[in-house]
Amino acid sequence: MFIEITESAQQRIAAAQALKPGKLIVYYESRIGCICGNNGIFTLKITQKEDPEVDATIKTTLGDLPIQGWSLDFLDEQMKLDFSEEKHALILRGTSGLINPNVMITDDSDASVFLALH
Repeated sequence: MFIEITESAQQRIAAAQALKPGKLIVYYESRIGCICGNNGIFTLKITQKEDPEVDATIKTTLGDLPIQGWSLDFLDEQMKLDFSEEKHALILRGTSGLINPNVMITDDSDASVFLALH
């Protein structure tokens, strides 16, 4: 399993990390506690906390990133994370199609790391 992170997505992530220090993880956010693919979304989280659910890694262009192991079932073997200037959004696609059209970058309070980068 691999996520290609394009140069423009890497720049967006680096800008977020400059605003919020911490470790970058791939996080499956499900507010209702159900671990099923159609009830949550993948985000990137910048965290300073340890989460016992984050117990695996996924290979990416940025190196191995921590992820919740159970959420790997909802991802494709080959994926691409890109930044759309037009939509000002990170977009995650896989071989099966669109996974998330707006991958948010959040912090430990689950707040979006707002970036006014144009």
